[in-house]
Amino acid sequence: MTEVVTKVAVVCPGCGRPPGDGGGVDDVGRRQRRLAAIARAASSVADAASLSVTLDVVAREVVQATHISAVQILRVERGTMRVVGKAGFTDADDFAERLEACRKLGARLMFVEAYQSHRRIVVPHRKAAVLADPRWEPLHAIMGAPDWDTFVAVPLVVRGRAVGVLNAFYSPGEDPGNETLEFLDAMADQAAMAVDSAELLARSRHEARLEERARLARELHDSVVQQVFSMRMHAKALRAQVGSATPDQVRGVADELLGLAQNALADLRGLVLQLHPLELAGRGLVGAVRTLAESLQAASGVRIRIIADELPELPTELQDDVYRIVQEALHNVVKHAQATSAVVSIAVTDGRLTLEVRDDGVGLAGTPRPHALGLVSMRERAQQWNGTMEIGNTAGGCRVLVRMTVPEEH
Repeated sequence: MTEVVTKVAVVCPGCGRPPGDGGGVDDVGRRQRRLAAIARAASSVADAASLSVTLDVVAREVVQATHISAVQILRVERGTMRVVGKAGFTDADDFAERLEACRKLGARLMFVEAYQSHRRIVVPHRKAAVLADPRWEPLHAIMGAPDWDTFVAVPLVVRGRAVGVLNAFYSPGEDPGNETLEFLDAMADQAAMAVDSAELLARSRHEARLEERARLARELHDSVVQQVFSMRMHAKALRAQVGSATPDQVRGVADELLGLAQNALADLRGLVLQLHPLELAGRGLVGAVRTLAESLQAASGVRIRIIADELPELPTELQDDVYRIVQEALHNVVKHAQATSAVVSIAVTDGRLTLEVRDDGVGLAGTPRPHALGLVSMRERAQQWNGTMEIGNTAGGCRVLVRMTVPEEH
């Protein structure tokens, strides 16, 4: 991989090698740690179900194996860069918005250049320049938190296509040598494979949905449409016989018509249950959440109150994601919170759906684990609708707050 920004190599007076590139005991140990990190990252790419969990693992392995203060892995989706893996940084759900604000102010985004050029970029003493530049002010708090100096951006490239970038923030006094940069290239390759696998999985799911729609269309045509056509013919025959046919003849046609109608209704109900999540079918979002709450309350004894005004028509996929978030949040309340009561509030205002789940339990013990699968699933469901999720303690327990954008046309 070609390096765009070069610097004067710092060498060891005794051996003439750049730091980190020598052959001493420390270097052998460091090399072994890096190889082990690559192996663990490769394993996580193969096994982990969630992209953000996988890339958090990759980021942590980079930090633990090298003299790096922080790592950030960004993925490009529909022209926007979004943080999907990190280590050494505080949580910043609004990073993309802050980054866009910096871009509009005219800040030079070196990692964007690395992404666009498909080449690694190394920038010594980058932190001081960023914090001194008012165009970076929206990100000063986030970029200033870790203790770092030199910056390296490595593009995530798979099959000749850039899908993101890995940003490494080196500790002060650390000079990234060739071996360290090659290690970053290897970890970036692992991250690129993870992103590519996630995209392939999403594409296969989309194709599966298209195939399922085609199957449902065939079933509608082969069963329901044919039965309705037969019902129409029987109705015409019944109308023609009125006044001339005997009661038994009329009754026979009516019975056949009734049987066709019952069969068509059963087929339609079966197809509807396949089109909609079982929990939402026939009840809508609020009804499904109430049923869930009643079931959990009966099983656990935790009192669960639902506050929800009449909601506007929402996309089925959005309803399903909201339901799953409520399901996970209430599961955590029942299993971990030691709560006696919980309140679920759902409202839609000005095109934004707000969901809040509160409990009167013991609250969170310390910072919630961002890579926990339940939290990852809830956050990813919110992000699919340009939303955010916050979780934290309140005066009397714990609160989960989710905001999601309702599409204008659906």
